[in-house]
Amino acid sequence: KATVSVLNCSRRMAEPKNFEFSWDGGGVVNWVASGYGTREWKNPHTSGDIIVQSSSVKEGEVSQFVDKDFTSQPLCTNDEKFSWLQVELPVAVSPTHYRMSHGGASTKNLLRSWAFCASYDCKEWRVLCQHLDDETLTEESHDTLTGAWEVQLKKPEFYPYFRVVIFENGNMEKTNTLVASCFEIFGAVRHRQWPG
Repeated sequence: KATVSVLNCSRRMAEPKNFEFSWDGGGVVNWVASGYGTREWKNPHTSGDIIVQSSSVKEGEVSQFVDKDFTSQPLCTNDEKFSWLQVELPVAVSPTHYRMSHGGASTKNLLRSWAFCASYDCKEWRVLCQHLDDETLTEESHDTLTGAWEVQLKKPEFYPYFRVVIFENGNMEKTNTLVASCFEIFGAVRHRQWPG
């Protein structure tokens, strides 16, 4: 799983790190994908450093959820209620912002209503943000159908698992297909606490 990545991270992260939000700068996913700043960028799911899962896959590959190519074919789930995309990080993050893209050239199924959730154990999930009729993702959004959202926590809470869940009929076509790519997360980072 992501254990090797965590060991590599431990050698390079004597103190907690903080990734401030930026449209152009890298966040936690970019940091992990570049071997914690020691190598060329590699898709972190393909390299095994970040685990991406999906409730289903209709088109694309799960690795596209953490890719950085905004023009590639986006990842699409089936048209099923409460479809989701999820990342398991090798570190724990107390998020301040997250960013993602619709991906590709099509504007079909733009996300409108969804929840951004986090978990310590991938069993119990906490909703960090809810978006209802959010029109951030439009043809005008940064030329790449990309949006970014702030996460407001009353105090730091560190999680390794994050999930985007579409609400019922939560895209522009009023279906349940979740389309997303190029996920990134910003905030404070610390070592992940492994159970046991």
